[in-house]
Amino acid sequence: MTALIADAKIKNISAGSRGRLFFCDTVLQVNMEIRRTPPKRPRGGPSCLLVILVIAALVAGVFVISNADTVRETIILPPTPEPTRSSASYAASAALLERDGEIGDAIEAYEQAIRLDGSRIEFYLPLIDLLISTGKAEDALNWSQQAVVLAPENDQAWSALAGAYLAQGNRLAETGDPTNADLAYAEAVRAARSSTELNQSNAKSWAYLAGALSQLGTEQYARAQEAAEIALTIDPDNPIVRLNMATVLELQGFYPAAIEQYQLALDQNPNMSELHIGLAYNYYATRDIPTAILTFQDALDIDPANAAAYDGLGWMFFLIGEYPSAEENLVKAVELDPEMVRAHAHLGAAYYRNLNYDSAIPELEMAVDQYDNVTVANSTYFNMLGLAYYFKGEENCDQAIPLFRQVLETMPEDVNALEGLELCRAAVIESDS
Repeated sequence: MTALIADAKIKNISAGSRGRLFFCDTVLQVNMEIRRTPPKRPRGGPSCLLVILVIAALVAGVFVISNADTVRETIILPPTPEPTRSSASYAASAALLERDGEIGDAIEAYEQAIRLDGSRIEFYLPLIDLLISTGKAEDALNWSQQAVVLAPENDQAWSALAGAYLAQGNRLAETGDPTNADLAYAEAVRAARSSTELNQSNAKSWAYLAGALSQLGTEQYARAQEAAEIALTIDPDNPIVRLNMATVLELQGFYPAAIEQYQLALDQNPNMSELHIGLAYNYYATRDIPTAILTFQDALDIDPANAAAYDGLGWMFFLIGEYPSAEENLVKAVELDPEMVRAHAHLGAAYYRNLNYDSAIPELEMAVDQYDNVTVANSTYFNMLGLAYYFKGEENCDQAIPLFRQVLETMPEDVNALEGLELCRAAVIESDS
């Protein structure tokens, strides 16, 4: 909300008048009036001094007229410059902006504070938290690496680095780079442990440790759960602690429990779009798609440029058959984040359902090229791409058949792949006859 402040200034000008009273004394004398009359002098010309003064005035006037700009600049004093803002002033403004939900402006203010004074670690930490929460993983990693160099014995600096690596791992995973994502998660574990060695009561470090471990495979779930519980014991009112506990529960399939953690986190900080997105996916996991849609929209109300929120919202519309609405939102997601593989896959699927095969093919190709192998989660896009080739023209079956076979190597009973392969085989037989 924008507050409008109207200032009214009333100036009262009081004017007084002053009067002077002059007295005239008359001297009366008996039988005589005294008069003092000055003697008459002969009339002469103007004095030399007067002539000199007049000439000087004329010369000065000519100079002023011919050099009006210079004289004006000399006479008119420049405005008094505004005092330079201090780094502490920018940091204070950033905190207020963050409180009011103006996250983008808060980030800029914290960055300006650091530019003015890069020696104060307390400016880095809230900035990194905001960058992580808004999905700016690379920026968060850059600032957190500087923070650790600045304060290598500061447990909060190492905690910030852990959070940044965790965010970077999530980012790499969604752009189709699972190998480097795992490396980032491993770095997050290392940084979190460095923080807890310095301060075992740092709840955020335990939370980031839990989040990173949970992403490294099912064999790490027990250790992740333990770290999340330690964090929760230390600081149950921290939304980042609740967020990572929710993530650990979600990955284990405990969706109602994860929803509860997300809701508690939002009670503590309703301006974190990341929390709304995570909550929305858990509603989807419990088959409550209408509430998931509303929750994705809540995330966009907070952060209108959030590609992940547009992607999630578009996919929810896709799942309920609202393909035009799905396409509209997924186009925005791809425009905002061209590297998000998941968004390209979803947009290709929406184009496919709208029978727009020419548009579907490049989006699905981009996604399939980024996937290392076929899984249950991504097999749909391999099949859709193969069928899009087929429906665009049966002569494209030489591109479609390898895709169907890739799916069948992993899932031999996949109905869509079997059907697509059969369609292409029939088309080839027909063309040869």
